[in-house]
Amino acid sequence: MRAVLCLLLGAAFVGALAETEIFLATLAKFDPEGDTIILKRTGKPDMNATLHKKPRLWINKQPAETEQFRQMEGKQVMVRVSVGTQVRPVVREMADPDTWKWLDKVRRGVVKGTLVGVEDNHLVMELPDKTRFAYRFTPKTRFERDGKSATIEDFAVGETLYLAPRLLANLDVMLLSVSNTEKDANIGRERALPSIQGTIQSIDRQKKTLKVLTRAGDLREIRYDEKTEFTFKGKAVKVEQIKPPARATVHRTRDEQGNDYARKVTIQPHN
Repeated sequence: MRAVLCLLLGAAFVGALAETEIFLATLAKFDPEGDTIILKRTGKPDMNATLHKKPRLWINKQPAETEQFRQMEGKQVMVRVSVGTQVRPVVREMADPDTWKWLDKVRRGVVKGTLVGVEDNHLVMELPDKTRFAYRFTPKTRFERDGKSATIEDFAVGETLYLAPRLLANLDVMLLSVSNTEKDANIGRERALPSIQGTIQSIDRQKKTLKVLTRAGDLREIRYDEKTEFTFKGKAVKVEQIKPPARATVHRTRDEQGNDYARKVTIQPHN
């Protein structure tokens, strides 16, 4: 029993030490079958790594198979590596440098594109540079048309859409929101974030609610209670001291009823 416990504790300890490193390197050797990937970095020792069981490999702004990626041997690549999980680092993602910059753009913020098709819970989009990317949608994805709730069936192939993607830990790209307007896509993205920035328009001390107009233009009612922490310039303040309109950052969660609840409210100084 003690041996099993030691093993479990050891595994937990190793997991706690796991980190992700992203860097530019020369792919000196790429031999996944031989379990050998050698990455040369300027000013650092060579890294001898192994390939993840489900790697994300990209060439020329398109997904690549392992065999295809052999053409990158001897060339510069951007690499996402997990270190501290095993004896050797694990390569989770690699791409040519231009593709890496492109990935950074298409996997964050709000993306504009033309709907090409729907395949296996993915929206296939053609982006302004004529490249294509498949975004996964789930039951949690927020679909809106003209500010009203919609479904995927309400959008047509060839239509211009605005998407708010999120890169997950497993490197899937999930859609937070989809809309035919940029504003609504931004609002959908903002509603998924744990912190929001905006202006407190009013405070109802009887109902204990804050009315906040967010940066994306979303007017939201957020509940607070005696456990909510209000601060100004690093010092605690009472809710009675806050004079709307007041710029603020609200760190929120959801209460038992699914309503927004303010854990901490940081009041910003007036410019």
